Amino acid sequence: MASRALVVGGTSGIGYAMACHIAATSPSTSVVISGRTRPDNMPHANIEFQPIEATSMRQIKSFTDRFKQLTDEKYKLNLLIMTQGIMTMVGRTETPEGIDRKMALHYYGKQLLIRELMPALKEDAKVVIVYDSWSGNMNKLNWNDLDLKTHFSLSTAANHCQVMNDIMIQYYAAQQQAATARRHFIHAWPGGVNTEGLMREMPWVLGATAKLLAPLITVTPAKCAEYLLNGINKVTPASAGDKQGRLFWSCIDNRGRVLENKPVCTEEQMGKIADHTWKLIDAALKA
Repeated sequence: MASRALVVGGTSGIGYAMACHIAATSPSTSVVISGRTRPDNMPHANIEFQPIEATSMRQIKSFTDRFKQLTDEKYKLNLLIMTQGIMTMVGRTETPEGIDRKMALHYYGKQLLIRELMPALKEDAKVVIVYDSWSGNMNKLNWNDLDLKTHFSLSTAANHCQVMNDIMIQYYAAQQQAATARRHFIHAWPGGVNTEGLMREMPWVLGATAKLLAPLITVTPAKCAEYLLNGINKVTPASAGDKQGRLFWSCIDNRGRVLENKPVCTEEQMGKIADHTWKLIDAALKA
């Protein structure tokens, strides 16, 4: 059976490094990388490029519709990785669909990709969100303003995306309990990575400082990719066990190690986040 991987955000940085690592270590795997622009260097014959604008829910939906049309039963995805993101000091900046651009990249777009591509996933596929499984604090969630229309700050937006991604991998995993599928949902923290493209919207002073410090406090994208993929490959329902309800979800750190202290969400918490997420996304799709 053919092996296939899709890496969204795979045109640069961590995503590109992960795509290249998969292509190099598994030449029989077909790797699709998606982002705004085709990379100048496509170093492996088993890599192909498909464009996507990952800040737009409507364009993501168009992408997933096309992708599913070209995916038959024998060519489904073994691996879906989403690394799209940006580092910026700009405040709330809404897309034409009314979603903060950072939150669209770091959370909402990722969830839409998972929902729409579920039929294109193999029954034992792994779904990976690369963002921050380490720092989120559920106690700081503003449950009355989850998309931060009126309570926005950079730190609050980051925390909301961190925690809501944590909760949603548990939401998907809970759905698997009553199904025959054994897909595993993973939220990964890359740690400090010397990624040039991520800093492109930072003020030049901060960007210049970051470049000077980067070799001292970060790893290369290639090394990060190696750590994360090693961890992703090791995580299975059997290895996670059913302790604390973790049969089909895991959070991993920047060395690929499972974070054992992640809180397990209640059905009510998962339901509230899922309801909010689909309501906002579906409104954007209809706008």
